[in-house]
Amino acid sequence: MKQRKGFTLIELMIVIAIIIILAAIAIPNYLRMTERAKKARISSDMASLATGLEAYRTDWGAYPVATTAEAVDGAPGPGGTVVFDELSGTTDTSSTATINVDTNTNVAGEHGPIEYIKAATLTSIVDPFREATPVEGFSDGHVYYGSKDGTHWILYAYTGTSTGDYMWRTDSSSTIGEGAKGDIVIP
Repeated sequence: MKQRKGFTLIELMIVIAIIIILAAIAIPNYLRMTERAKKARISSDMASLATGLEAYRTDWGAYPVATTAEAVDGAPGPGGTVVFDELSGTTDTSSTATINVDTNTNVAGEHGPIEYIKAATLTSIVDPFREATPVEGFSDGHVYYGSKDGTHWILYAYTGTSTGDYMWRTDSSSTIGEGAKGDIVIP
């Protein structure tokens, strides 16, 4: 009787075909799973920000005013952004805060600045869908905030996914919206 020393070409081709079929099933599922995880992170970050913004409004009677889109993580500018400085209670000389400052008193009689969200937490709030080359200026890794008059706010971030290019949340809804950039209106 002859002993067999290896696999035949047909056996190897069958094994390779099985591996290819399994990969064709697994890779798209993995990509969808990572997209869902990134969206969940943005949603969670927006929920944390919403809590901080509502506490701020309770104390000061209005939301921080940012007439144009501002990065929540304080990235642009030497002193960060208004929303970063107001929520973190930043006290350095380059702070852009005008309401949550040591010369003002909130409705409860407390003197500012009050820390609603730690600066390190705000700094860590980034858009996980960020790209090396920004698309339309809003895919550069930031979650953005806007509030023209302090009565309403919007948070939004670029996703570039199949369900919409942006995710957003407003003060009037606890659900996350998805859609095109044109759907985003700073209140």
